[in-house]
Amino acid sequence: MLPGQGESQSPVQDFQSYPRAQVVVLGVFHFQDAGLDSYKPHFRFDIRSQERQRELEDVVDRLARWRPTRIAVEHRPDRQARLDSLLRLYPGAGTDTLRNEIYQVGLRLAKRLGHSGVFAIDAPARRLDSAMTEAEYNRQQAALRPGPLASDWDARFTALYRHDDSLKTSRSLRETLLYINSEERLALGHGHYLVGNLLNGEVGNYFGTDGFLSGWYNRNLRIYSNIVRLIRSPEERILVIIGAGHVPIIRHALQASPVVSLVNVETVLR
Repeated sequence: MLPGQGESQSPVQDFQSYPRAQVVVLGVFHFQDAGLDSYKPHFRFDIRSQERQRELEDVVDRLARWRPTRIAVEHRPDRQARLDSLLRLYPGAGTDTLRNEIYQVGLRLAKRLGHSGVFAIDAPARRLDSAMTEAEYNRQQAALRPGPLASDWDARFTALYRHDDSLKTSRSLRETLLYINSEERLALGHGHYLVGNLLNGEVGNYFGTDGFLSGWYNRNLRIYSNIVRLIRSPEERILVIIGAGHVPIIRHALQASPVVSLVNVETVLR
């Protein structure tokens, strides 16, 4: 018998042949800044201008051609009822003038495709229980002496964010979205979470990892969980619209997930 003849499918082939739902993650900048991020935009972006509305229609046309079966947005599940009511009203009662990408992209696309709902998949980070007193916190913070690779990374990244902030005023919306969803830019932006107090202090000191960063990873894994729970069949095509800073961790999880086939957003927007 020749090798492979009469043999059952290997475990690796079993994973490869498992039917998977398709997911596209569209990282966005916030069309209307809510003031929640550390960088505050300096350059005006008016999604309601005639020019930007034409650009938005181009983006929505391309997303619609991918035919998503479900649209997921950066909104908390405990506010799903409000999202449902806005979709029922859209575009009436002034809902089409709401500037956030949830409404300008998510609701607009859902209405065009005849969807009955848009799904809220954002999540808070798990609260890390700690008995650490303020005095102990301050002591550990003070003990984080700069390591040999320490630099003013916040200033470098702030310069990057300001550069990107200015680009969106001179590029079309589609061009901007393609740029911020490129592999290079996503990896570069994620690097901001991996410096600072992760570089400072002695080996074995985990002050930098156990606070905000642990919560940030936890929040995005919770979002991943909310996304895959939307899958009802392998024919599902889920579009996720979310702030670009979330994308690297969520994509990492989706790429490894045995129930998902991750579709590159470039293939949808090109």
